[in-house]
Amino acid sequence: MKPLRVNSHIHSPYSFSAFDSVEQAVRLAREQKVAALGLSDFNTVDGHGEFERLCRQYGVYPLFNMETITLVREDKDKGFRYNDANPGIIYFCCEALDHPATFSDSSRNRLHSLWSGTQNRIREMIDKVNEHLSSRGVDLSLDYEAIRARFAKNTVRERHLCKAIFHAFIDRWPERRETLVQFEKAMGEPGRRLDLDNPMGTQNDIRGALLRAGKPCYVEENEDAFLTPAQARELVLDGGGVPCYPIWIDDKAGYTEYERDPDALADTLLDMGFHCVEFIPQRNIYEHFKSYVLRMHERGFNVIFGTEHNTPELIPMYPMAYGNVEFEEDVQSIGYRGVCVLAAHQELRRQGKDGFVDGTGARLVPAGEMDDLVRIGDKAIRQTAVTKDH
Repeated sequence: MKPLRVNSHIHSPYSFSAFDSVEQAVRLAREQKVAALGLSDFNTVDGHGEFERLCRQYGVYPLFNMETITLVREDKDKGFRYNDANPGIIYFCCEALDHPATFSDSSRNRLHSLWSGTQNRIREMIDKVNEHLSSRGVDLSLDYEAIRARFAKNTVRERHLCKAIFHAFIDRWPERRETLVQFEKAMGEPGRRLDLDNPMGTQNDIRGALLRAGKPCYVEENEDAFLTPAQARELVLDGGGVPCYPIWIDDKAGYTEYERDPDALADTLLDMGFHCVEFIPQRNIYEHFKSYVLRMHERGFNVIFGTEHNTPELIPMYPMAYGNVEFEEDVQSIGYRGVCVLAAHQELRRQGKDGFVDGTGARLVPAGEMDDLVRIGDKAIRQTAVTKDH
């Protein structure tokens, strides 16, 4: 079976992304010959309906995913890191959810509570930004509802705020020299060189100067706004999906205590009930990435690859390793088979059957007997994409 290009994980404007619209994401996937695409917005499936319609239109197989952030409080206190630079934080992916969504009222309420918590924090940050600008003599004020209407789809995130600040300065002071003067006043860093022709870079500078921990407009996230890993697992299974651990192994930031040893990581993930792992290889040196992929595959995990696209940078739609290194065929095949398994899970669930895991998260198909699931998923993907010349 020749592997197709697939991408298990992007974000859209329903959380934050490089894309101006869901349609832009799906159209670019089609243009770059990505046959299957997973939408994984934070704490919401609001974009799934639009995503499905556009995938049908453009001939891309849709994977209905979601991402959430969990917290292990005792490990936060110990300084123990999982798949994030912040201790105690575990990013948690919910793959191949039912569509239309089948969440119970309890799960919907839990998602709404998460949304409310994130938005309350953003409102506090906006208040701090306004206070900070006023204290610096910068004649500018931001408004949550205006930011939400112009830059977001329902959920305002920290990067939306960075984008809003950037555009507010450009709109208020269209003359470049004055814009730079006002930015210098706001950021309190004389001599900082901002490139206004590089909005992405300037927004990252804004975030680093104002919104990061220790900076004047930072607001710490309330611990009550996070799920525990057990609650996240309950949520994804309630929605008919597959719990998935995203492996970080960030070569720039350094490997965390949790991920330093791939076999120890595999043992712990299996104990936690994970049978699927995901890589975002753009942050991984290829040889390091490949060694982890092969080991996780050997240990029986369903392995998938995504791009996230959760920063302003519009990188290619298909996963590559750091420096835009493309995969060898054995690695590409592992990732394609992994996406086929998730597609099969979706297709079987639609037929009222069990897929890769059951409602308790128990694995139903042993690692050495995945070929039938792969064939089901491959057929579903090719039936969607083949008519569009994939």
